[in-house]
Amino acid sequence: MTTSHRFPPAPSTPLQAPSPTGIPAPPAGPQPQAAPAQPAHPPQAVQQPFPRLSLDDAPPPNRLPTGAVPGVVSPASAPALAAPLPQVGTALAGAVDNAVVLTHDLTKSFGKRTVVEGLNLVVPRGAVYGFLGPNGSGKSTTMKMLLGLLAPTRGQISKLGRPFTPGTRGQIMSRTGSMIENPPGYGHLTGAENMRIVQKLLGLSDGQVERALALVRLNEHRDKLVRAYSLGMKQRLGIAMALAREPELLILDEPTNGLDPAGIEEIRRLLVELAGRGVTVMVSSHLLDEIDRMAGVLGVLSAGRLVFQGTRAQLMERSVPDLLVVTPAGRAALSAEVLAGLVPASGPGAAVPTAEGMRVPGLSPDGAAELARRLVGAGVPVHELRREPKSLEEVFMDLTGGAGAL
Repeated sequence: MTTSHRFPPAPSTPLQAPSPTGIPAPPAGPQPQAAPAQPAHPPQAVQQPFPRLSLDDAPPPNRLPTGAVPGVVSPASAPALAAPLPQVGTALAGAVDNAVVLTHDLTKSFGKRTVVEGLNLVVPRGAVYGFLGPNGSGKSTTMKMLLGLLAPTRGQISKLGRPFTPGTRGQIMSRTGSMIENPPGYGHLTGAENMRIVQKLLGLSDGQVERALALVRLNEHRDKLVRAYSLGMKQRLGIAMALAREPELLILDEPTNGLDPAGIEEIRRLLVELAGRGVTVMVSSHLLDEIDRMAGVLGVLSAGRLVFQGTRAQLMERSVPDLLVVTPAGRAALSAEVLAGLVPASGPGAAVPTAEGMRVPGLSPDGAAELARRLVGAGVPVHELRREPKSLEEVFMDLTGGAGAL
């Protein structure tokens, strides 16, 4: 059924407390052995709101486990590694204290091939977090690590205010719903029968199952065989299975993949509605337009590295709009005397002629003022100077090097 109930060993190193810049600081000095593990607290009933847990509840950051974890190198015994990639999206630093998902230097390698490197994710509470990147950029691998389905090569994860370790995994996953890669479900059973299997596996009440089916608007199709479902209905059934335990965190890997426009709109409305009810939603996609319409916070992954994290407005601020110079002077406006020291004479970043005059990329406000002064001083008639902002698609393509489907 759902994939979130099978968990291989995961690293048990507690998450470091982040610095004021939003970058978790590595521990300093020698590392003493860990104290004996404390008994786990009993899980609370899913119908009751869970108290917020802060990173202060975690063990001290200089405390490391003494036992070896298969597939994970202990920082105390590992050879020297390159410094983790710098945190991007530092504007989210203020959201760290209220984050549902935090990672520090999260890395996954298969043999000599590193598919995810140095991720410092910050997923704010109650948000729809759009995890965006081209196919093959590492989105599914990252989500599997967040669910305990893959053990990180190095790095640390905190979810719902607690370090995500073998000792805390059961309690944390009881508050997490997920759907990874493909919608689950036995085709020879009805939707209701599939939900009853989930109910027995997770020990859920009839009311929880009924609420989940109603929430994804699948009640009228509950007695139909799943093999007769459309892809959109299968996706909704998978989301209903993830929602049945009434999670605080919902992790979905490309839930709109393969859907027609009506199905995409239906899933989008559902996820936005869930966030409005206080559920934190992390959803991945390679479709920029769909993430843009539903997500309040974006994380952009390219070749396994996080190249941006923040709001849409912050993403657009990273791009300097081109400056359009409207002039009848034509190529006279492109003279070397006018443009010297402002933009390259040729190649990437150089000014280019247009039907109206010329386009100057990447020019700062001071540079634009200097260009206007030079044009007037050279006797070039200037009818208009204006910025032409890049589209979100253009900014995304710049960040990812033009890779991926949009």
